[in-house]
Amino acid sequence: MKQLYFFSTLFLLTSSVYAQVVFKPRATQLEYLEFHNDEIIVLKTPQANLQTFTSKLPYPIIFVHGLNSSSDTWNTSTNYFDNQYNFTFGGRLDYCLNADSNNVLANTDFYPVANADIAAFSTNFQNGDYYYVNFNLNPDGTIDTNVLSNQAAVTKQGAAMKDAVQRVLQITGKDKVILVGHSMGGLASREYLQNTNNWQADNLHHVAKLLTLGTPHGGSNASDNPLAFFTSVNVRSEAIRDLKETYYYSGEPSVYLFGGTEIQNSSSMNDNSYSPDFYNVDINCNGVTGESIIGLNQKVLDNYIDFSCVIGRITGGTTDGVVAEPSSLLNTYITGLLYPAKYFYFNSSFDFIENHTELPGKYYQILQGLDEPNYKELAYGISTNQNYIGFTTVQANSGTSDIDYFKFTVSDNVNATVDMSSIVTSNMNAAFLDANGNLIGSAHNNSGSTLNFTETLSPGNYFLRITSVSPSTSNYQTPYQFAITTVLDNKTFNTTVNSIQVYPNPTTDLLTIYGTSIDAIMIYDISGKNVYHIEFTDKTPKQTIDVSSLKKGIYFLTLEQKGQKSVFKILKE
Repeated sequence: MKQLYFFSTLFLLTSSVYAQVVFKPRATQLEYLEFHNDEIIVLKTPQANLQTFTSKLPYPIIFVHGLNSSSDTWNTSTNYFDNQYNFTFGGRLDYCLNADSNNVLANTDFYPVANADIAAFSTNFQNGDYYYVNFNLNPDGTIDTNVLSNQAAVTKQGAAMKDAVQRVLQITGKDKVILVGHSMGGLASREYLQNTNNWQADNLHHVAKLLTLGTPHGGSNASDNPLAFFTSVNVRSEAIRDLKETYYYSGEPSVYLFGGTEIQNSSSMNDNSYSPDFYNVDINCNGVTGESIIGLNQKVLDNYIDFSCVIGRITGGTTDGVVAEPSSLLNTYITGLLYPAKYFYFNSSFDFIENHTELPGKYYQILQGLDEPNYKELAYGISTNQNYIGFTTVQANSGTSDIDYFKFTVSDNVNATVDMSSIVTSNMNAAFLDANGNLIGSAHNNSGSTLNFTETLSPGNYFLRITSVSPSTSNYQTPYQFAITTVLDNKTFNTTVNSIQVYPNPTTDLLTIYGTSIDAIMIYDISGKNVYHIEFTDKTPKQTIDVSSLKKGIYFLTLEQKGQKSVFKILKE
């Protein structure tokens, strides 16, 4: 699809102009070993010697862990994705967020800047379906942390997310990503999205969907619980300071989430009267305190992102034991979204204390949250002549149809054929819509596990709408497969100008076009794939091109002349 290709290429070219983050050196053998107490843990590793890879997902997924955690928290779900859907792990993005080991001073500088708080480390990183962001690091790059890197300020996390998104876009060649954050990882994702200084070099965030799991959008006071003493959470840390719903003694809402002034005294940001205060109150991590802060929940959030939340409920409660409702409900704090977040619940049968830490392993609810957009305005971009998978899941309002929207572009008059297979829901239909959402032709129903139809499309932007009328709780186990195949429409030949000569035809190597000045030449194979493109500045009436590299077969030669097109059928021998 030319439009997607254009934007992806534009991003890659633009981002290459800006300085890349410099990786801090570390011993290679430490990359996949975690040293936790007296235990050595081998971490998840990308598949070795992956020669060729083409993702069947429209966009890659980036998983972001929560407070005092690590990227391993996602292994249960991603191992299921690997085994069930043949997903490919693209690698881990490692960041130490307290690289100077100084808890008192804060900044968002990256190594090798002197005293930088953020250090990125090189990892085995390749094209894949999904990626991990990991903040559980020491300043030397060893996995596990004794410097509170995974309890650092959310502002620092957002700065690291900027680099993570950039690197994933570059390695995959895609123009958007999907962010999935557990607990504080959801706030890290929002910190990236709601601060334009964190966006990419082209001033766009490049995020199609945000899924949060047990994220304290309105804060959490779980650190006030005496049981928190038995965890390794440090109540003086930057993260606890940012995640608070209200400060225990002074009682006002979190400055990071709801705004206020960076002042810590008996009546402001006073949370730990029984122990020392927060290490610092530099919420925006700029080296200056006493400033007025605009809270995350006071900042604008782009309306054209698909939002979902997974919420945990312990037995008989409306809390996951760490984050209580409504704090986990995004729409409570970001009001007026054109397309409000959808909510999916994990209800425990026998968890009476907490199920917050279980949420990253609940792949059923994660897949519900990852379901493709059900509004055309949020549709995922796809390319023609490429295979994809999509998911049929039970919706937030159970009993409603699962509607998935995809968008694509065609640049010529084509016959576009939808081929779908592996359909397991009993009733599915699909249709093309024009750029305004008007139905083209009619909706087509599945016949068993397949669905096929063809429509003639002129150049422009279109939507593919796929509707599963009655999704069941087991449909997620088998994704549907689909592709849009385009072949140039025979009507295109009616634009041929008789005065133009194309010879020799058939040809083995050289092809001459004579009779008029030509702006550009495109050659398409029988499937409609563009295999040759050249533009001319010397617009003479005779041009010769070399097609010797093309395989034997039938091709379509398209000539552009002052906005008009002429098409010839040629045979390569």
